[in-house]
Amino acid sequence: QELQNTFTLNRSTYMIPQKSSFQVVVLDQEKVESSIQLTDQQLRKAYAESLDNFRMPERIHVRHILISTEGKSDAEKKALRAKAEDVLKQAKNGADWVELAKKYSDDKGNADKGGDLNWIVRGQMVPEFEAAAFALKPKEISGIVTSQFGYHIIQVLEKEPAKVKPFEEVKDGLAADLRKQQIAAKMQMLGDQIHDALEK
Repeated sequence: QELQNTFTLNRSTYMIPQKSSFQVVVLDQEKVESSIQLTDQQLRKAYAESLDNFRMPERIHVRHILISTEGKSDAEKKALRAKAEDVLKQAKNGADWVELAKKYSDDKGNADKGGDLNWIVRGQMVPEFEAAAFALKPKEISGIVTSQFGYHIIQVLEKEPAKVKPFEEVKDGLAADLRKQQIAAKMQMLGDQIHDALEK
């Protein structure tokens, strides 16, 4: 009767047809993992080769108050523009922004949070909004910005320029990823070697 060789690879069992005695071969992933040593030079080389993965675009922490004009007539838009001008005047005169947003903003998804949109990068918002927002300095308040949604009053809270994450900041994550790749490659190589040996 034809017997089979069996080996276990990374918790998986493989059956190899073989006319010989029954054999069990176990690959210990923990031992394989402990044999993987990464040097600082290897990590820096991997970092340099994948810099694009660590590029962070310019971003801003922004909040807004929206006076919606969607579905409104020209006459209604004129009145809403006047309302937006009044809210803008209050904001620039030092009124509490959060309270203004709660009271006037039609963007109900964030009005209760003071119109806070959190951090955004280019490409997330409509062009008119982005052009105005990214031109502002931190704490600066825009004029009335008109978009398809209505009249926005925008304030940038914080601003971060485009940057590349430094090596020390990504070193640990990079090491973990490289270690996983090398473990998988070594386990596959050992599995192939065992497979070939058992078929002989």
